[in-house]
Amino acid sequence: MEFCKKKQKKVTEKFFSNFEEGDAYAYLDIKRETGLFVAFSVGKWIQETCNELYEKISQRTQQPSYFNKINFCTDGNDQNQNALFRFFNKDCVNYGQVIKDKEKQIVFGNHKRKVIGNLSFDQISIAHVDGLCSALRERMKFSVRKAKTFPKKRQTIKDLLAIYQAYHNLIDARYKKTPCMKESLTSFIWSWGKLMNTKISVD
Repeated sequence: MEFCKKKQKKVTEKFFSNFEEGDAYAYLDIKRETGLFVAFSVGKWIQETCNELYEKISQRTQQPSYFNKINFCTDGNDQNQNALFRFFNKDCVNYGQVIKDKEKQIVFGNHKRKVIGNLSFDQISIAHVDGLCSALRERMKFSVRKAKTFPKKRQTIKDLLAIYQAYHNLIDARYKKTPCMKESLTSFIWSWGKLMNTKISVD
Protein backbone atom coordinates (compact mmCIF):
# COMPACT_ATOMS: atom_id res chain seq x y z
CA MET A 1 0.00 0.00 0.00
CA GLU A 2 1.18 3.52 -0.78
CA PHE A 3 0.90 6.61 1.40
CA CYS A 4 2.12 10.11 0.70
CA LYS A 5 3.12 13.00 2.96
CA LYS A 6 4.40 14.97 0.02
CA LYS A 7 4.55 13.95 -3.64
CA GLN A 8 7.96 12.46 -4.29
CA LYS A 9 8.56 14.76 -7.27
CA LYS A 10 8.18 17.76 -4.94
CA VAL A 11 10.81 16.55 -2.48
CA THR A 12 13.97 18.61 -2.84
CA GLU A 13 17.21 16.74 -3.43
CA LYS A 14 18.58 17.50 0.03
CA PHE A 15 15.67 15.56 1.59
CA PHE A 16 15.91 12.43 -0.62
CA SER A 17 17.42 10.44 2.24
CA ASN A 18 14.80 11.66 4.75
CA PHE A 19 12.24 8.87 5.23
CA GLU A 20 9.75 11.42 6.60
CA GLU A 21 9.44 13.18 3.23
CA GLY A 22 7.73 11.96 0.08
CA ASP A 23 6.08 8.63 -0.65
CA ALA A 24 5.71 5.88 1.93
CA TYR A 25 4.71 2.24 1.51
CA ALA A 26 3.30 -0.40 3.84
CA TYR A 27 4.46 -3.99 3.41
CA LEU A 28 1.82 -6.36 4.82
CA ASP A 29 1.68 -10.04 5.73
CA ILE A 30 -1.53 -12.00 6.34
CA LYS A 31 -1.91 -15.74 6.89
CA ARG A 32 -4.27 -17.13 4.30
CA GLU A 33 -5.63 -20.07 6.31
CA THR A 34 -6.79 -18.06 9.34
CA GLY A 35 -6.69 -14.44 8.19
CA LEU A 36 -4.18 -13.52 10.92
CA PHE A 37 -2.59 -10.13 10.22
CA VAL A 38 0.93 -11.22 11.13
CA ALA A 39 3.12 -8.18 10.55
CA PHE A 40 3.71 -4.94 8.67
CA SER A 41 6.50 -2.47 7.98
CA VAL A 42 6.35 1.13 6.77
CA GLY A 43 8.96 3.06 4.81
CA LYS A 44 10.35 3.76 1.39
CA TRP A 45 10.05 1.23 -1.45
CA ILE A 46 13.48 -0.19 -0.62
CA GLN A 47 14.97 -3.51 0.45
CA GLU A 48 15.45 -2.43 4.06
CA THR A 49 11.71 -1.85 4.56
CA CYS A 50 10.94 -5.27 3.08
CA ASN A 51 13.62 -6.89 5.26
CA GLU A 52 11.96 -5.41 8.33
CA LEU A 53 8.71 -7.17 7.44
CA TYR A 54 10.28 -10.59 6.96
CA GLU A 55 12.35 -10.25 10.12
CA LYS A 56 9.10 -9.69 12.05
CA ILE A 57 7.49 -12.69 10.34
CA SER A 58 10.43 -14.91 11.29
CA GLN A 59 10.12 -13.78 14.91
CA ARG A 60 6.35 -14.35 15.09
CA THR A 61 6.01 -17.70 13.34
CA GLN A 62 7.17 -21.19 14.14
CA GLN A 63 10.40 -21.86 12.32
CA PRO A 64 9.77 -24.23 9.40
CA SER A 65 11.68 -27.41 8.63
CA TYR A 66 12.32 -29.48 5.52
CA PHE A 67 9.36 -31.70 6.44
CA ASN A 68 7.12 -28.84 7.61
CA LYS A 69 7.63 -26.03 5.12
CA ILE A 70 6.19 -22.55 5.27
CA ASN A 71 4.30 -21.16 2.27
CA PHE A 72 4.70 -17.66 0.86
CA CYS A 73 2.92 -15.97 -2.03
CA THR A 74 3.78 -12.43 -3.11
CA ASP A 75 3.64 -10.13 -6.10
CA GLY A 76 6.58 -9.87 -8.47
CA ASN A 77 8.62 -7.46 -6.35
CA ASP A 78 12.14 -8.96 -6.14
CA GLN A 79 12.60 -7.45 -2.68
CA ASN A 80 10.36 -10.21 -1.29
CA GLN A 81 12.55 -13.01 -2.57
CA ASN A 82 15.74 -11.34 -1.28
CA ALA A 83 14.26 -10.81 2.19
CA LEU A 84 12.63 -14.25 2.33
CA PHE A 85 15.88 -16.10 1.71
CA ARG A 86 17.68 -13.87 4.18
CA PHE A 87 15.44 -14.82 7.12
CA PHE A 88 14.30 -18.32 6.12
CA ASN A 89 16.17 -21.39 4.91
CA LYS A 90 15.18 -21.84 1.27
CA ASP A 91 15.04 -25.62 1.75
CA CYS A 92 12.17 -25.06 4.20
CA VAL A 93 10.09 -22.73 2.01
CA ASN A 94 7.47 -23.04 -0.72
CA TYR A 95 7.33 -19.75 -2.61
CA GLY A 96 5.27 -18.55 -5.57
CA GLN A 97 4.58 -15.19 -7.20
CA VAL A 98 1.59 -13.56 -8.86
CA ILE A 99 3.04 -11.13 -11.40
CA LYS A 100 0.87 -8.39 -12.87
CA ASP A 101 1.05 -7.92 -16.63
CA LYS A 102 1.24 -4.23 -17.46
CA GLU A 103 1.44 -2.02 -20.51
CA LYS A 104 2.14 1.67 -19.92
CA GLN A 105 1.28 1.18 -16.22
CA ILE A 106 -2.11 -0.31 -17.11
CA VAL A 107 -2.72 -3.80 -15.67
CA PHE A 108 -4.35 -6.12 -18.19
CA GLY A 109 -3.81 -9.47 -16.48
CA ASN A 110 -1.43 -11.55 -14.40
CA HIS A 111 0.50 -14.78 -14.44
CA LYS A 112 1.84 -17.11 -11.76
CA ARG A 113 5.38 -18.33 -11.22
CA LYS A 114 6.77 -21.07 -9.00
CA VAL A 115 9.98 -19.77 -7.48
CA ILE A 116 10.91 -22.60 -5.12
CA GLY A 117 9.19 -25.59 -3.56
CA ASN A 118 6.13 -27.51 -4.65
CA LEU A 119 3.15 -25.11 -4.46
CA SER A 120 0.51 -25.85 -7.08
CA PHE A 121 -0.61 -23.00 -9.30
CA ASP A 122 -4.01 -23.12 -7.59
CA GLN A 123 -2.26 -22.42 -4.27
CA ILE A 124 -0.37 -19.41 -5.62
CA SER A 125 -2.60 -16.44 -4.84
CA ILE A 126 -2.40 -13.01 -3.23
CA ALA A 127 -6.16 -12.45 -3.07
CA HIS A 128 -6.02 -12.50 0.74
CA VAL A 129 -3.49 -9.63 0.74
CA ASP A 130 -5.58 -7.67 -1.77
CA GLY A 131 -8.57 -8.23 0.52
CA LEU A 132 -6.67 -6.80 3.48
CA CYS A 133 -5.66 -3.74 1.46
CA SER A 134 -9.27 -3.26 0.39
CA ALA A 135 -10.45 -3.48 4.01
CA LEU A 136 -7.86 -0.92 5.08
CA ARG A 137 -9.01 1.52 2.41
CA GLU A 138 -12.63 1.07 3.46
CA ARG A 139 -12.02 1.58 7.17
CA MET A 140 -9.01 3.89 7.47
CA LYS A 141 -9.10 7.24 5.73
CA PHE A 142 -5.35 7.65 5.60
CA SER A 143 -5.01 4.65 3.27
CA VAL A 144 -7.41 5.91 0.58
CA ARG A 145 -5.72 6.83 -2.68
CA LYS A 146 -5.38 10.56 -3.41
CA ALA A 147 -7.09 11.51 -0.15
CA LYS A 148 -6.48 14.72 1.80
CA THR A 149 -6.41 12.79 5.08
CA PHE A 150 -2.77 11.73 4.75
CA PRO A 151 -0.63 11.40 7.90
CA LYS A 152 2.10 13.94 8.49
CA LYS A 153 4.53 11.43 10.04
CA ARG A 154 5.57 7.84 9.36
CA GLN A 155 5.02 6.98 13.02
CA THR A 156 1.37 7.95 12.66
CA ILE A 157 0.96 5.38 9.88
CA LYS A 158 2.61 2.72 12.04
CA ASP A 159 0.40 3.56 15.03
CA LEU A 160 -2.80 3.43 12.96
CA LEU A 161 -1.81 0.13 11.35
CA ALA A 162 -1.02 -1.32 14.79
CA ILE A 163 -4.51 -0.35 16.01
CA TYR A 164 -6.11 -1.92 12.94
CA GLN A 165 -3.96 -5.04 13.36
CA ALA A 166 -5.28 -5.50 16.91
CA TYR A 167 -8.86 -4.91 15.76
CA HIS A 168 -8.54 -7.30 12.84
CA ASN A 169 -6.95 -10.11 14.85
CA LEU A 170 -8.92 -9.86 18.11
CA ILE A 171 -12.25 -8.11 17.48
CA ASP A 172 -13.34 -8.53 13.86
CA ALA A 173 -15.06 -11.93 13.98
CA ARG A 174 -16.07 -13.88 10.88
CA TYR A 175 -18.41 -16.82 11.44
CA LYS A 176 -18.13 -16.19 15.20
CA LYS A 177 -14.33 -16.52 15.23
CA THR A 178 -11.52 -14.01 15.03
CA PRO A 179 -8.14 -14.81 13.45
CA CYS A 180 -6.60 -15.13 16.92
CA MET A 181 -9.29 -17.63 17.92
CA LYS A 182 -8.55 -19.67 14.80
CA GLU A 183 -4.88 -19.65 15.79
CA SER A 184 -5.80 -20.71 19.36
CA LEU A 185 -4.20 -17.55 20.72
CA THR A 186 -7.41 -16.61 22.56
CA SER A 187 -10.70 -18.35 23.29
CA PHE A 188 -13.15 -15.43 22.92
CA ILE A 189 -13.98 -12.38 20.82
CA TRP A 190 -12.43 -9.29 22.34
CA SER A 191 -14.14 -5.89 22.70
CA TRP A 192 -12.57 -2.46 22.39
CA GLY A 193 -13.00 -2.07 26.14
CA LYS A 194 -11.13 -5.30 26.79
CA LEU A 195 -8.42 -4.32 24.33
CA MET A 196 -7.89 -0.83 25.73
CA ASN A 197 -7.88 -1.91 29.39
CA THR A 198 -5.78 -5.07 29.26
CA LYS A 199 -2.47 -4.74 31.08
CA ILE A 200 0.48 -6.24 29.23
CA SER A 201 3.75 -6.93 30.99
CA VAL A 202 6.85 -6.08 28.99
CA ASP A 203 10.13 -7.71 29.95
